Amino acid sequence: MLRSLCLALLILAGATPAFAGCEQPAFYEQPAVPLAQTSTYEQMKSAVSNIKQYIAEAERKLLECSTLSSARFNYYVSRLQELAAAINTQTALFQSLNKS
Repeated sequence: MLRSLCLALLILAGATPAFAGCEQPAFYEQPAVPLAQTSTYEQMKSAVSNIKQYIAEAERKLLECSTLSSARFNYYVSRLQELAAAINTQTALFQSLNKS
């Protein structure tokens, strides 16, 4: 994922603006990360799937939006990285709590 985000950054850095008013409303409705201590296996599995899908869609939108400033682009990338780190942390914790 980080590699594709870096690639997106390089592409956008060299891109010229294609259209004005590019916004990323999807970033304001990111999926919730469930707590490992209170989630079932099915809830965690669903959350991981939803978050992976969300990140893939957000990456696609970032590639399409060539009018973002580098500061805004970096902000969106950092939010995706934080979301990925959060679900990875909760997934690892869930696995360690449920080893039997």
